[in-house]
Amino acid sequence: MQFSRFALIVLAVSSVLNLSAQEKPATPTEPAKVASAADQSSKPSGPAVDDVKVNGVTFESSYFKFNYELPTGWKTLDDESRKSANQQAMQEDLERAKMAVASPKKTAAKGTAKDGEPNPKPHSMGKPVVPERYSLLAASPDGLNSLASPVLPRINIWAHRRMPPLDKPMDHAQLLVSGKHNEVLVRPQELNINGRQFVRVQLVNAAGKYQARYITEVGDFLIGFDFLTDSEKEMAEYSNSIKSVKFE
Repeated sequence: MQFSRFALIVLAVSSVLNLSAQEKPATPTEPAKVASAADQSSKPSGPAVDDVKVNGVTFESSYFKFNYELPTGWKTLDDESRKSANQQAMQEDLERAKMAVASPKKTAAKGTAKDGEPNPKPHSMGKPVVPERYSLLAASPDGLNSLASPVLPRINIWAHRRMPPLDKPMDHAQLLVSGKHNEVLVRPQELNINGRQFVRVQLVNAAGKYQARYITEVGDFLIGFDFLTDSEKEMAEYSNSIKSVKFE
């Protein structure tokens, strides 16, 4: 699905970009250090990033302070499964980042010898930042048993910490339409929904599925709404519910 593909691209780009950040080289007995984006930013007290409430069809994000009305009768993935999947994704990203630190290029490991220096010190390694990506909601008419479920139609609401060079809503939208096998129905465009600026894009992906994505930014995060369906009619119907979103 586009969500998984995109998250992997962000991870790859961010790991490369952050190799330039310098730190003291580790000793042979000291394990490589990897910091998450959360470690490098202040952690305000209060709700967790992926804390949400669903009352009937009303979805509320306690952390990002917005609410949204689901289509009537839709069922959401239970919190335990959703948060567990978030933790698993974060752990997988962390492991990939550790591998990037543990497997530097030979030239970086050997360093450059100076005149009169028989044992040059290795170049210090960078500290790749682990992307923070969260599912805030996954829902469908009959419910889902996991985030990986292929059930359609469905709605995904997600939050990604902003990381250059993909740290703007338009960046994400442009990346989504860049796939060679995607048929773009509505090119990335800005629009205002209840006083908040969004970027919207609509397409048919390589699997023949319809997708409408709406992206906005809240502080250090991007918030995305994905509407995935089997037909253009369904996409238009269900994505119309974005008009119910309201931020404080």
